[in-house]
Amino acid sequence: MAISENVLLKKLSGHLGKQIVFKQYGEKTVVSAYPNMKRRKLSAKQKQVNTMMEEANYSAKRIMANEVTRHEAQVRLDVTSNKLYTALIKEYFKLAQAGGEVTPDSK
Repeated sequence: MAISENVLLKKLSGHLGKQIVFKQYGEKTVVSAYPNMKRRKLSAKQKQVNTMMEEANYSAKRIMANEVTRHEAQVRLDVTSNKLYTALIKEYFKLAQAGGEVTPDSK
């Protein structure tokens, strides 16, 4: 890991070709290797949340694809069109956490 205060690297963040990562810590830019996530072990709860997020994503995309359901959801959630997807994901998680059956018309 290298720390740089070079003008060319200032405010640079992200990754380059999945080989190097540029991070910002205060006024310094840190350059490090791309992380290897192959050996990570997810807990049962992390796996459950990942599965729930997949289902929420599928549900939100299905609603967004149909113009009628998209408009109904937008009115029901009282959000602008650019915030609808996030609101649908939030609604899905809230309904799932309440223990209710999760469907687009549940609310």
